[in-house]
Amino acid sequence: MPQPVRVPDEIYAILQQIKFSLDPQYMKAAPSIQDMVNIALKRFIEDWEHPDRQHQLLNELLEQRQIARSRMGNTK
Repeated sequence: MPQPVRVPDEIYAILQQIKFSLDPQYMKAAPSIQDMVNIALKRFIEDWEHPDRQHQLLNELLEQRQIARSRMGNTK
């Protein structure tokens, strides 16, 4: 069953900027934010399946988790 994915506000804002920059040139054919997320996830999976890149990706994942945990309980 598909699950929604939460995207941090700052990343979502950048994705919106990319989409808005492509809209004038491609109009209705411009990629949506969902399209960009799908491509990013496909690339993530490709990196995970590539032995040379998996170690670096794992380090980035562990770093991201550490950052997220350090923010827990902090109010904006």
